[in-house]
Amino acid sequence: EQGNAGEMTASKFNLWHGRTLWGMILRDDRIALDYLVARPEVDPARVGVTGISMGATRTWWLMALDERLKVGVAVACLTRYQDLIATQGLKCHGIYYFVPGVLEHFDSEAVVALIAPRPMLFLTGDQDPGSPITGVGRIARAVRPIYRLYNRQRSFRSIVFPGVGHEYAPGMWQQMLGWLDNNLLKNR
Repeated sequence: EQGNAGEMTASKFNLWHGRTLWGMILRDDRIALDYLVARPEVDPARVGVTGISMGATRTWWLMALDERLKVGVAVACLTRYQDLIATQGLKCHGIYYFVPGVLEHFDSEAVVALIAPRPMLFLTGDQDPGSPITGVGRIARAVRPIYRLYNRQRSFRSIVFPGVGHEYAPGMWQQMLGWLDNNLLKNR
């Protein structure tokens, strides 16, 4: 198969079996985490997750679903689904991103709120059409009060990079390294 046809085939296959490709991806990631934390050379108290694009979305969903992950950094893929629809940005995401019926119950900020109080950093370019800044801002405004309830305001950050598109800019890389260093290594 060429292009995203493999993703489309996997999505259709899973739908026929009553599940979503997104659910299966997250299940596979959690199985990989099971293996990782079972390794003798891994300190399970210091496991973090990071990713760009689809990997960023996997990062914040995994952080919401699995408390074994202590810190997360998501680069170039955060927005509310309603804002993605409003800006006609659906074409910027593969079929993996879509969960039937999700908007009948909640939007992205509800998923991100589940991460609290663990450290979570979002890095987004203001020119990324797949991450409309209106949605990024709404998520941050909705989630900050949750972190405040835990008295962990410094554990949530969302940084918008002017003039940056759907990419991993050098400044983002430096922010990611600092966040992981401060939240995984310095607290030894």
